[in-house]
Order: sequence, then structure tokens, then C-alpha cells
Amino acid sequence: METATNCFRRENMKEKTMDKLIGTYCKIVTKEHGEQHSHVVTGIVKDIEYEDGFIIIESYEGIGCLNIDTIVAIKPKEQKKI
Repeated sequence: METATNCFRRENMKEKTMDKLIGTYCKIVTKEHGEQHSHVVTGIVKDIEYEDGFIIIESYEGIGCLNIDTIVAIKPKEQKKI
């Protein structure tokens, strides 16, 4: 069984790691619960709201948000020039 101190450390470590992605261009793979196919979004991570459970992304389609629970993978990548 995990103690409250270890649980807090793990959550704090996840937040520190995720905060490094703010301002970077990323490829984000999401998969909704119950769906077979995943979706890919590429854009700049603008903000991460841990308490509310979402990430704000600015992509070519505009600004949107993704539920943290649906994210399968995040990979920083080099932004392509149009």
C-alpha cells in the first residue's frame, strides 16, 4: 500500500515533468474511453491545469483543451514551417 507521502511525491514529480512541456510544440496522442481509434493533435502546449484535469493547446485549428485522462502519449517535436 502506498503512503500519502509517496503519493504526493509522485504527483509532484509528474507536475514538474509536465510543466517542462509548456511552450513547446508537441505531438499528443489521445484515446477516449470506449473508443478503438486514437486521435493525434499537434500544437503548442500553452498551460496545464492539474486540478481541473486538462491541457490547453494552440494548434493550427485554434486554441483547445484536452482531458489529461485521455492522453496516451506526448512527444515534443520540431515545428514545421508553413
